[in-house]
Amino acid sequence: MDKKWVKNIYTEYQNLVYRIAVSIIKDAQLAEDIMQDVFVTLHYNADYIRDKSKIKTWLIRATVNRSIDFTRKFHRVVALPSDFFEQQSSSALSDPAGEMDKKELVSEIREGISSLPADLKALVVLYYYLEMPQKDISEVLETPLNTVKTRLRRARLLIRSYLLNMEKTAPGKLSPQKGVSQFD
Repeated sequence: MDKKWVKNIYTEYQNLVYRIAVSIIKDAQLAEDIMQDVFVTLHYNADYIRDKSKIKTWLIRATVNRSIDFTRKFHRVVALPSDFFEQQSSSALSDPAGEMDKKELVSEIREGISSLPADLKALVVLYYYLEMPQKDISEVLETPLNTVKTRLRRARLLIRSYLLNMEKTAPGKLSPQKGVSQFD
């Protein structure tokens, strides 16, 4: 095993691995633990990784899997980072009624995403937060492309359902004009 290679990989990808973990787990310390675990696993298995050119894919997959395993193991409801939607296109969330409505909508969408099962939440993070193409997600998760598309659609429908239920319990708080329809 080439220790220098592993060190270079760590230097190059530590921020990516950490961002993925913290996006799914929503706890900086636990995300660091997951990151450390991923790189320790890489260190011990570096000789067995067949295609060194696909190390980024391996790291993303390992990080997503460890994060999902953690959420399942501890049955935690994990929230998304507060800046999740700030990095998204502002045009998708623009609301002429004002900034307060936008903040309420962002908060409700964040809660909807947090209510998703860990595997769907990971897909949402990879696709919307990391802006990873569906084809790349398919390769990283070793899942057929159509399955990725179906799961993303299911996640959007679950979020939409969550938002519509919020509208029923708090009438007037959300409305299709404020963004619920964007999950169709």
